[in-house]
Amino acid sequence: MYRKQAGRKPEPGAAVSATPAQPVLPAQQAQPALPAPAEITFTWGQHNQSMERLSLRQMARRVPAALAQTARLAWAVNRTAFVWLVCAQVLGGVFTAAALAAVSRAMGPLLAGGSVEQRISGAAWPLAAAAAMTALGALSSIAAGSAARRLTPGMSTIADLAMVDAHMDVELSAYDAPDFTERSEAAETGSARSSMLLQDALGFTGGLIDMVAVASVLSVVHPVLLPLLLLSVVPRGLGSVFAARLDYRLHNETIASRNIRHMMRWHLTTPKLADELRGNSMRAYAHHWYAAVCARIDSRMVGSAPRYLAVYLVAAVVSGLFTVLTWMSLGALVVYGYMAVGAAGTAIVAMRTSTAALSQLVVYGAAMFQHALYLGDYVSFIAQAAAQSGPRGPQVLDAPQKIRLEGATYTYPGKDTPALGPVDLTLHRGEVVALVGENGAGKSTFVRLLTGLTTPTAGTVSWNGVPTSDADQRTAWQHVGLVTQSYGYWPFSARENITLGWPDPRGEDAVWDALAAVGMKDAVGSFPNGLDTLLARSLWGGHEPSGGQWQRIACARAFHRRPALLVMDEPTSAMDPRGEHMVFSGLRDMKDDRITLIVTHRMENCRLADRIIVLDAGRITEQGSYEELLNLNGSFAELVRLATDR
Repeated sequence: MYRKQAGRKPEPGAAVSATPAQPVLPAQQAQPALPAPAEITFTWGQHNQSMERLSLRQMARRVPAALAQTARLAWAVNRTAFVWLVCAQVLGGVFTAAALAAVSRAMGPLLAGGSVEQRISGAAWPLAAAAAMTALGALSSIAAGSAARRLTPGMSTIADLAMVDAHMDVELSAYDAPDFTERSEAAETGSARSSMLLQDALGFTGGLIDMVAVASVLSVVHPVLLPLLLLSVVPRGLGSVFAARLDYRLHNETIASRNIRHMMRWHLTTPKLADELRGNSMRAYAHHWYAAVCARIDSRMVGSAPRYLAVYLVAAVVSGLFTVLTWMSLGALVVYGYMAVGAAGTAIVAMRTSTAALSQLVVYGAAMFQHALYLGDYVSFIAQAAAQSGPRGPQVLDAPQKIRLEGATYTYPGKDTPALGPVDLTLHRGEVVALVGENGAGKSTFVRLLTGLTTPTAGTVSWNGVPTSDADQRTAWQHVGLVTQSYGYWPFSARENITLGWPDPRGEDAVWDALAAVGMKDAVGSFPNGLDTLLARSLWGGHEPSGGQWQRIACARAFHRRPALLVMDEPTSAMDPRGEHMVFSGLRDMKDDRITLIVTHRMENCRLADRIIVLDAGRITEQGSYEELLNLNGSFAELVRLATDR
């Protein structure tokens, strides 16, 4: 045990000594060196690499696409505000050109001969007009900003809702694709950028309009000034484009680590795992693991700094050389008599204005280009999700009287061996079927195929003779009640946690009946606000049921739904004997009106079933009643013996 020293704490990893009088306790021993977490890299997605290989011309084409996408989003949010925004920007450009023209008119009298009074008198009205146009331009800018503030929140919401809907609507099999998480993460970044799209588009188009206005004045003063001025800004523009490409590459290089860090952060901060984290003395390793991933991301970010420095340094030097050349050219034109002094004054004002406009154009153009990269990921993901969602076919599936699996097989993407099948089986209404098997036997995949959540990669699954692959799967799910092992702890009221948006015509009576069927009526009645109690302790005023109570609520959802196909996966694993008895009694009482499938590892629960299906390595190896399978003395009998030999 280390001796505490005044004003000092032991250094991390420092050796500690033990005294004979106080033996070292295991929890106080110095920990061994902790291993670094494994680095995971996404290797399936190819879109990132293809984006990084885009030519400058191809990349430039993405900016108009980003502007068009921004315009579509803004139009969808508020057409009046969008029209107001466009008109204000155009008027701002007109006022800028008018102000420069007025300044040009004022330069002649100001720089001409004559008394001071004569000069001021000749330039007064043009200068007054220039001031008025400048003020109107400022008002136009304010109006455009006000319209943008009305549009930005709605645009962000539309993009966010599109992402949420895409995940809820996509075929369940899409989640099995190895690159789905990567594409989703990239699209989430694009969705998050939508909140910045309009402001950057506003800056870009404002700079572009101002540049057009200034160019019209400069081209009249002298045609050589405009191309020289453009050349002074092009290097900065190219530098910003290359920097945006570096940002995108860095984003792709760290996306896996950032995704893992986000996931681990939830594990380390959620109350659901707080007991396990503390009770198993995980803090030191959890901190080390999280810090190591953070350091891995930071090292990539810091390591990229020299590349950014080189890009910006080269761009600044080349841009500076062209700027000097522009001013030297202006001086030469005046000295050698190719430009009047008044025109030179106008040119100086126009060049200062155009420099600001070009800088704005470059800065926001680079931002729009960078947004275009991420927006491409977002648009691509939404399009792919739309292609993988919606009805599979025109057939409507009615409540199943009979479900038939014929050679049904499912192989996950990227795998060579089927997770399930081929399976041949028929289920009838009024029948209770128990599905058993060891972990990895294919039970979850069987449930997915049976309920129409996914379609077989070979063979067919049909309801009343209609293949699920040819039907609108949403019509199937209306007849399904599903209680999974990882049931939802929805942060809804107790009532909403039962109805899930599908209230029964009988109203609250149906909710209370469902709760009574699983032994939760008295418990919910004692909640602070009864059925209106928010079931989320993490939110102010919420109440958190116990694990067993949550599982009863999950079962009550199915009882309230009264589905034609009821599937319950380990429905009573967290319940006490009383709750388990009530749930299975309810299943027996309601079995005649539906097909009931129970997935369980508790062999005693199989006594309820009319038929037991034993899965092994994706195949049905045995089926029959409880007594028949015991007498068969096969896999099921072995599982029963193992369950009782404890």
